[in-house]
Order: sequence, then structure tokens, then C-alpha cells
Amino acid sequence: MGYHAKHPALRRKLSPERRGIAYCCSMPTTATASVLHLTLTGTFAARADGDALAGLSRRGQALLAYLSQQRDMRAERGFLADLLWSDRSEEQARASLRQELSVLRRTLPDGLLEASRQHVWLDPARVEIASGGGAFLAGFDLASEGFEDWLRQRRRADPAPATPPDRRFLTRPAVLLFAFEALSQGPQDAMIALGLADDLRTTLSYWRWFPVIGPEAIGWKTAREIDLRTAAAQVEAAYAVSGTLLCLGNRVKISVGLTETETGRTCWSRNVDGQLDDIFTFQEEASRAIVAQLEPEIAHAETSRIARVHPVSIGPWQVMAQADDINRTGGEGYGTPESNAAQEQLMQEVLRQHPEFSPALARLARVWFRRALLGWTDDRPAAYDTTLDFAGRALAADPTNWEAHAYFGLARIFGHHDYASGEYHSAEAVRLNPSASLARHGLACALEWLDRPEEALEHIGLIFRLNPEYPARAAALGQLASCRCFTGDRDGAVEAAKSLLAIAPDYARGLQRCVTTFGACGEPELAAQALAHLREVQPEFSEAYVRETYPYAGPRNLEVLIDGWRRAGAFSE
Repeated sequence: MGYHAKHPALRRKLSPERRGIAYCCSMPTTATASVLHLTLTGTFAARADGDALAGLSRRGQALLAYLSQQRDMRAERGFLADLLWSDRSEEQARASLRQELSVLRRTLPDGLLEASRQHVWLDPARVEIASGGGAFLAGFDLASEGFEDWLRQRRRADPAPATPPDRRFLTRPAVLLFAFEALSQGPQDAMIALGLADDLRTTLSYWRWFPVIGPEAIGWKTAREIDLRTAAAQVEAAYAVSGTLLCLGNRVKISVGLTETETGRTCWSRNVDGQLDDIFTFQEEASRAIVAQLEPEIAHAETSRIARVHPVSIGPWQVMAQADDINRTGGEGYGTPESNAAQEQLMQEVLRQHPEFSPALARLARVWFRRALLGWTDDRPAAYDTTLDFAGRALAADPTNWEAHAYFGLARIFGHHDYASGEYHSAEAVRLNPSASLARHGLACALEWLDRPEEALEHIGLIFRLNPEYPARAAALGQLASCRCFTGDRDGAVEAAKSLLAIAPDYARGLQRCVTTFGACGEPELAAQALAHLREVQPEFSEAYVRETYPYAGPRNLEVLIDGWRRAGAFSE
């Protein structure tokens, strides 16, 4: 069964940009039925398998837009005729509808549009609707009073959307999760403790009501290694979760507590004694108890959280923890080819035992996305398609895998310039896990490429609020420099570029951002120094490379960057 057939969101009333969202792979490597991609905010667009649909009449477009907004994407046939041909008699309108349906069936993928004597409908499992930015069907009009009335009502009900971070989420008290202290000395015990803290962070994040700051923000310190209240003050957390883990063979003893950081008062504590495989049950119980202390009114509201899919045993979870440790220590930016290859080997080890384990598939998507982006492969397009393949399999196994959504969205933009799909999946990653810095980074990328730097800046700021030690902070600083440059904040752009150079002087993608920032912002000496080092690190850097790997939807911001590189002397006029 495909991801779109499982997705529970398809059975609920959703916002316009998500109603009818289906699994939008449309990948050449995946043998699935064609998916219709509709963009309804901003300028109307319709695509199938990545290609724009030619031959759609204005009324055909209106019919698709209207059906996609209805319950089960279905409408009564007579009503549709009157809606789209209000100026004609009933008989003429029905005849026109028959003709339009005939044309649409020839234009759309097979089986996507169906009709009976009473109804017309789309297959919801094969329709994706994404935001293009702007008002609903901006600039769209039709010479039919019925449709125009519906369109006016629709626009009033849903004004032009934006994608800023959730303000309510940001105003709630943040929770800091410390690393768990391993009290036993077994070869895997420290790794299990690391994995437990990281996974509990994700479980807490899936409640989506308050920011959760992970242990990496304080250098993976335990409450024994750093003063709890001091650490919490550093990251502005109102609460802290800390604990210990003791492994005795296959048995485990876990202690965890929730502390109010201003007073040092223990709000809640729990001791658990069980099997290693009981860790997943413990996480669920602990997250629910913590939420009950922070947000009593939602403690029993299952609809407010995302239900997690856990492995059937502890084995794959332990291997994932090993891979995550390699990722954390693998170098600035996106690590090195060697560190990513080491993670790939571990993920393949997991898949040999559990072929459709969603987290491992998502991490393989990450590995292949990095290879494509950073040129660690001779075939970038194939690497992006491999990214989509792994991310698609991860979503088929678990539609709530936020990390798979993040890499699916990025690969759609970088590999196929599919901005609507890319923005949807990037935003879905944030919706599922608003406390994940990676999800914020992915959405910031999508917004930058969509030429919306102001919105991107809000999410970039949140990356460092949630995790000051974000592993890919050099990449985020590069984006920060460019987006500040686009918005006229020259001093802020230069500051971000200097910070990037200080932490990752050999990171090629970051050096590229620094060179253009210094060039555009009137810092010729810094630009020359950064360019000289970039040519050592990446001798093949060229304008052709930039145009291939900086996938802006429009020319404006790309030309700002290219002008900066030219001013720095990277390219000839």
C-alpha cells in the first residue's frame, strides 16, 4: 500500500494547501500511478509527473480547483454544470459539462477523474495541492456568475497565506532535554543513553505545543556534568528533563525527572525497571507525563500529537544511535564523504534486518542528498532521484516521518525544480516536528529558493534558538548571510559570513556564500581572501556550477549572488 493510501490526513478536513495531499513522488524510479499536482494559491498550475498539463481550458482549471476543495473531492453533476455555465440553460450547461469532462479525461492521467450520472470526482489519493504563495487563485476569473461567487467566498475565507513560524508555539515555555547519564559500563550503554535522550526529544516534539531543545544544544552534557539551572538559562528553557540509565544484561533501569529551572523544583519524576525493548513504551509514558505538567489541558488530547511508529526491537534503534553519533562528530557543514559513507553502511545493516525501517530509509535519503548537493558523485541527477526513492520508501512506511519529508522536499527542489512539492514537504516536516532544527532548515531552504528571504530568515533564527550547536550550522549561516544580503542588511550579512568562516573555513559551499556576501557588501579584502581559499578547496567552482546548484525560482536573487561573485573576481564580466 502506498503512502498516500495510508495517510490519515486524507480522511480529515484540511487547510486548502494540504487538502488532498498525496504521496507526490512522481519519480522515474518508482512505479506508482501518476499524481496530479495543483497549485491554487498564487497563479494556478497543474502538473503530472513533473510536467505542466497542456490543453486545460479555463473551465477545466476551474473544475479541478473546485473539486479539489470539496469533501472527498466530489461534487454533484448538475451543480457543477450550473456553477461553470451559469449563463446557459440547464440542458446547454449539462452538455457543456459532458464535453469538458471528455476533454479532461484525455488530458489528465488515466483514472484520476471519474464521473457517474449523478457525480463527478477526483481520486484524492492521487492529488497533491500545495501553496504557491499569494491569494487563492490569484488573477483567476471566469465568465460564470456561480463560479465567481464561490471564488469570492473562498478568498474571503482564506486570505493570502504566509509561512512564518507558529507564534503560539514560540511563546510557550521551552523544555531542555539533558543527555541521559549511563551508570553502567557496557560497550553499548553510553550509546543507548545517547539514543534514549535523542529519541525522547523527538517523542516530546511530536506533541508540537512547545519548543523542545535537545541535548546537543549544551554539548550533550548530563545533569551531573553541568549545573542544570545554568544550562537551562543559557538556552532560555523554563523546564529541564534529566535522567540516568543502568543496563544489566537485557534489563534496563531508567530514572527521569522534570525540573522547573527558575526554582529548581522537581515537578515530576519516574523510575522504570524493565527490558531494553520496553524503552519505547517508557518514552511514550514519560512524554505524556511531562506534557501533563506543562500543558494539563492537552495531556489527554491525542489529536494534538503525532503518533510515532517504533521499531519492533531495540536492535535497529541502537544502530541508529551509532550513526547519529557519527553524524554529530563528522565535521562542519554536512560532514565528509567518509563520515556519510560510514553512516550509510550502518543504515544498510539495519535494512538487511528490517527492509522498510523508516528512520534508516530517511537517513539514507540524507546521505544521498548530501552527495548530490556537494558533488560527491559524478551523477547529480541520479543522486537526487536516489534521495527521492529512499525518502519515498520512508514515507510509505511511516507518513509521519518528518525527516523523510524534509529531504523529499529538498530533493524535489534541487533535483527537479518542483517548488510547490518542495515547499509542501518542507512545511510538512515543520508541522510534524516544529522543534527540529533540520525541519526548520529545510523549510528555510525552500523559502530562499522561492525568493521569500524574509520568511526564510524567521526559520533560520529558530534553528539557532532550538540548537545553538546545530550540526549543519555552517550551511545555515551561509543561508543567513545571503538572505540578509537580499533584504538589505549588509552588516548582518557580513557578520554571518565571518561567523561561518570562523567555524568552517574549509566548507566549500559555505566559502561560496562568503565570497559573494563580501563581494556584494563592499568587503573586497575579505572577498579576495575567501575566494583564494575557495579556489584551493574547490578549483572547479564556476558560474555554470552556481546556475546548476542554486535553484532559485526566479532570476532576481540569483543575479544578486552572481553579481557578488563577479565583484569578488570569481567570474569574468
